[in-house]
Amino acid sequence: MTDVFHSGERDIQNRVGEAEMAAHNKMMIAPSIPRGAINFVEKQPMAIVGSRNAAHELWASILIGNFGFVKVPDPATIIFDTQQLVSNPADIFFSNIAHDNQIGSLFIELATRKRLRVNGSVGIENSKIEFHVEQAYPNCPKYIQRRVISMPEYFEQTHSKSREGIELNEEIINWIKSADTFFVASAGLDGRLDASHRGGNPGFIEILENGMIKIPDYPGNSLFSTFGNMLQNPKAGLLFIDFEKRQTLQLTGTTNLLFDQTSEIDLARTRGTGRFWLFQHARWIITQEHHRVDWNFLEYSPFNP
Repeated sequence: MTDVFHSGERDIQNRVGEAEMAAHNKMMIAPSIPRGAINFVEKQPMAIVGSRNAAHELWASILIGNFGFVKVPDPATIIFDTQQLVSNPADIFFSNIAHDNQIGSLFIELATRKRLRVNGSVGIENSKIEFHVEQAYPNCPKYIQRRVISMPEYFEQTHSKSREGIELNEEIINWIKSADTFFVASAGLDGRLDASHRGGNPGFIEILENGMIKIPDYPGNSLFSTFGNMLQNPKAGLLFIDFEKRQTLQLTGTTNLLFDQTSEIDLARTRGTGRFWLFQHARWIITQEHHRVDWNFLEYSPFNP
């Protein structure tokens, strides 16, 4: 049987002393969607997706659609119907998958803190994106801020406007510093992509004087899918959502992992792991009116430091 972990994930698990726990938790990783999770996936109005462009940059995106946007005809297949899409139809995700068919995805319900990661490859036929599942597994509900998404019978169509840049201006810096939620796309040397969630109280992300973004790594499920990918391949993509203004910030760049940060402050900021990662952005995309969906904030996660 092929090991579900690649060498980068194994290296991190061994380094931090969590290989035994990872071996136990790998039982939840399957080559198809658990039948009990099919209804959960199909009822989601949004999906987080990671993709790669021709320059090998990684990008994280959010797709939002009306009911029927996501269908699961069988446990190994997901269909995205772009005719039901109500978020930015020109998101970089669509041009990326025309070049590279590997994607990582995250189906996350912020209100209930449920999430399922699904990774694999896609094919495009007319308005349908057929997603062939290679790995699927649930994640724990930690560090997710609860938000309720409005669910009218039909979402309004959007009229998005995007702009790109390189420098982090004051708007972007303040956005990142005040964020309580973001998503990250990563990939190992095998080319497989992954999309995951990161959360914390506002201010959990730092921006250093040199422009580096510094992010704590909290205790998790011991799989180290994201950290393992970054150990092999430092490229990553970040997605921030302004839930009030309905706009998104996407960044692509490179990462560097930090271990053994054992000062009292660092241990407090990481819930005792002493781990951080740095992100050096290369460029960004801001999309205004990315969607016309409303969220209501409920509460921060009780697990946040």
